[in-house]
Amino acid sequence: MIQHLPLLLLLLISVCAELNEFRDSTSHNLRWKKVSVYNPRQKKNIIEPTSYNLLSGHTLGILGPSGSGKSTFLTALAGILPSSTLTSSGDVTIYTSQNNDQNNAKTPPLRHLQLADVAFLAQDDSFFSMLTVRETLETEEELQFKRNKDYRKIAEKNRRNVINALGLNKLLNRRVGDRRLGGTTNQNGLSGGERRRLSVAVEMIGDVKVILADEPTTGLDSSQAQKVVHKIADIAKTKGITAILALHAPRGSIYELLDDVFLLAPNGIPIFIGPAASACQYFARLGHKCPPNSNIAEFLIDLVSVDTEDEEQATTDLARIQELAVAFRKEEARRQGKEEARRQGNEKGETREEGAEACVTKHKHRSRRRLSFLKRVAVLVKRSFRQNFRDTAVNGLRLGACGILSFVFSAIFGENLKGEPTAKSVADRTALLSYAVINMAMMSLMKTLDLFGKEKPVVMRERMRGHYGGTEYIVAKVIAEVPLDASFSIVFATLLKKYTNLNVPTTRLAATLGMTTICTDLLGFAVGSVCSTGDAALAVGTPLMIIYMVLGIINPAGATKNGNDSLPWFLKLLKYASPIRWAIESLCCAEFRGLKLSRKGRPSMGALALVNSGDQVLEALGLGDKEWISGIKKLAKLGGIELLISICAQHIFATTHSG
Repeated sequence: MIQHLPLLLLLLISVCAELNEFRDSTSHNLRWKKVSVYNPRQKKNIIEPTSYNLLSGHTLGILGPSGSGKSTFLTALAGILPSSTLTSSGDVTIYTSQNNDQNNAKTPPLRHLQLADVAFLAQDDSFFSMLTVRETLETEEELQFKRNKDYRKIAEKNRRNVINALGLNKLLNRRVGDRRLGGTTNQNGLSGGERRRLSVAVEMIGDVKVILADEPTTGLDSSQAQKVVHKIADIAKTKGITAILALHAPRGSIYELLDDVFLLAPNGIPIFIGPAASACQYFARLGHKCPPNSNIAEFLIDLVSVDTEDEEQATTDLARIQELAVAFRKEEARRQGKEEARRQGNEKGETREEGAEACVTKHKHRSRRRLSFLKRVAVLVKRSFRQNFRDTAVNGLRLGACGILSFVFSAIFGENLKGEPTAKSVADRTALLSYAVINMAMMSLMKTLDLFGKEKPVVMRERMRGHYGGTEYIVAKVIAEVPLDASFSIVFATLLKKYTNLNVPTTRLAATLGMTTICTDLLGFAVGSVCSTGDAALAVGTPLMIIYMVLGIINPAGATKNGNDSLPWFLKLLKYASPIRWAIESLCCAEFRGLKLSRKGRPSMGALALVNSGDQVLEALGLGDKEWISGIKKLAKLGGIELLISICAQHIFATTHSG
């Protein structure tokens, strides 16, 4: 038996290595020192300074009543504060150690936590709804791993480990779906718990060192909530990393999964930070004993909650919180003193971290751009194509709207356009062309802003991780979306020409409406890039388009002499930037240039009462020196400006909107 011992040991080591394939041989510990968040407007800290050393494999839960600053502290650690008006200070570092040896006599190398190290789970799960679970994970891989000879092996191994760890095997071919449209009833999409697990999987693709989850149990029932927290804690232990979860009123079984706990009182006052198992003992020493068989998490949260409806009770609660805060500061000072003494005794000459003063809001974006510019664009284009072309319901509605609107417009204006062109039909022709332009402009803008808003959370997360920049994103959207949107304009133009007796050739009508759609798509990209949310983009884009419409419509009665001279300078600028104006002018030139008008049915009054030809109509409308191509060139130039604004805004506002 003894002679076979080396072979048995080798076999045992091989089996253990296979079972721990997902484990990282290096343990990653997280240390933060005097991290605080300051509000300049209120001139006070909204998160008081705290320090802690979170060991690898440990899961820390941040507890506290609503408004205590749990999410703010979490985003401060990640360096993505939710408001540009807040500032954070302190030092957040990560250090590695072999075998998670917390008693090493020598301090391992320290470095500041970087955004690329962080897997950040926001409260809301955001995905491309038309992609499957497999495609969502593959896209994340493609954006992170370079396609060299080892790419496929590394990517597939990493994906397999994550999928197995989170139990996503049976969901790989299911589309994510849009939770706002009914979750599982929408294209057989994922449930809330399944979406949460997919969020964890997406964040775990790649080499992350820290998991930060902002209320990962939001919207889940108690069973699903426990499963999600258990999965996160299990991954932290298996991979040798740290996890920090902001939790809202967790059940007792979830509290038992926590290794450490951080208790925050209102106004970001720290009350306790340490091992979860010792929390009850700590507060018992202070005279607050946890009742037997009770939910420890509820006990802790109640301990730092304030009853604002009862003034007398609120005074008592505030006094208790103040007492606990003072006790915590004393305990923290003793603990820090012991750690400092031990560190100075064991780390002689290696305390570089003590002098580090790195503002948490200035974490560096470690570049993960392992793909070339064109390859990153190709990945984003493929994803956008899938999202757009698979949405058959929306595309069908848009196609149906083109057919219905072309029929409605012909029913309203088509009667006066029948037969030979007359001066009386000039007003109807002008109005019909104007409404056609406005229709396509509004449809494309609303669709673009809505889709842009849905994508923004995903894009900001990916850009935070350094997968790509604003230029790649905008270029990919132009390639994937503009041709599809322009095709609807061509369909609408073809049907409108068929149902009416317009003089403009079908090719010019389709080209003009297509350019209008492209220009308003780019306008939507620009507005969406500047605004922080999709709702804000809609709130800005809708009135802006109405202004463009008012300034761009041509009065069928004829132009007034020097009518634009009385406009303020900013309205003149907006009129120049109106795609509706240039599209209508271009179509009017194509419709009336060289058109002969019958003398029958003259209008009784107005500037068009005496016209005999289309050229005279253009003179009356103030377009005598314009041609069809001139409006197309203006639209192209305007689209180029909007594209440039989109790209610049993506870079300027990326940091502001990332929280």
